[in-house]
Amino acid sequence: MKKAVGIVIEYNPFHNGHKYHLDKAKELGDIVIGVMSGDYVQRGEPAFINKWSRGEIALKEGIDILCELPSYYSTQSAEIFAKSSIGILKNLGVTTILFGSESSNIEKLKKILELEKNKEFNEEIRRNLDEGISYPNAYSLSIKKFLEKDIEINSNDILGIEYLRAIKYYDEKIEAKTLKRRAGGYYSQKEENNIMSATGIRKLIFENKSIENLVTKNSFEVLEKEKEKITKISDFYPLIRYAILSKKEKLADYQDVENGLENRIYEMALKYENHQEFFNNLITKRYTIGRIQRILIHILLDITKADTNYLKENIPYIRILGFSKKGREYLKTIEKNNDVKILTSFKNIKKILNEKEIKFLELNEKASIIYKIINPYEDRKIPIIID
Repeated sequence: MKKAVGIVIEYNPFHNGHKYHLDKAKELGDIVIGVMSGDYVQRGEPAFINKWSRGEIALKEGIDILCELPSYYSTQSAEIFAKSSIGILKNLGVTTILFGSESSNIEKLKKILELEKNKEFNEEIRRNLDEGISYPNAYSLSIKKFLEKDIEINSNDILGIEYLRAIKYYDEKIEAKTLKRRAGGYYSQKEENNIMSATGIRKLIFENKSIENLVTKNSFEVLEKEKEKITKISDFYPLIRYAILSKKEKLADYQDVENGLENRIYEMALKYENHQEFFNNLITKRYTIGRIQRILIHILLDITKADTNYLKENIPYIRILGFSKKGREYLKTIEKNNDVKILTSFKNIKKILNEKEIKFLELNEKASIIYKIINPYEDRKIPIIID
């Protein structure tokens, strides 16, 4: 049996730092399996370019099997995003995962995870939350108090902790490895050795500046082809606003909407025609940019609390977006023995999936249809095949 290495990716867009991560993953095993956010990403935004274009780059760069992280997982908090990603990789036979983090210290991340067993630590988090601090900041402040005063925990470290938690949840013998991020933080626009964060690269593209030295040849060619159709969340505001105003009685049912917040969301949507004004009036110390964006996408895509509670414990299916010749051979060895159904097409889908599973497949397909209202693309019925 070939050794499979798993990576969780968004490639929004694929850049030189991603290439470094992928090359290191290849060194750890025979097959690299990527689980990639579909048409919406974890920051609660529509993807910069569609999933098939990003998938084409991923496969050309050397991923052997590429599967989709559906919108009902890809737009969730770090905990659910990580748990679903690890669940998919586990079902594809992955024995090692490699993720990037700011600290690149796996033992430190494990120590933080163990700290959560401490009752006083959890009480400290609650105290910080009661002061109106966002959860990521409340968590980080508590770690500084209980572990190391000078410790810095950033977004990818937090995501790394969630990967470790997910591995523990599944009680799997998956080995976790971390790699030092070579780009700056999420919002960084600093370039170092031809590496810049995806956020920084997107900004350069919006400003019509050159990015050729920051991305691979495959990525650059696809981005050039797609540059007239690049997508941002403000493009979706008329759809989001309509969804809010037309679902007034249901707003409290959507994932991440806390008690009372639904009224504020409705009032701001009623008041502001401009996306930036609407958005600026929703963000607070407690509600971060990412959290607000995720809430808005959940409302737009009909991702409810009830559905999320089910999805946290059940993976409805695994959809394969593409594979190499080597990846196809590997898939044949695991498909028959898999607990979760692996989809390479929608042919005879009602015979393959049960009613509940079809519901979530259709939920994700509807999310892509909404994406295509703003950024039309030709959907594929079968995976991308790279020989």
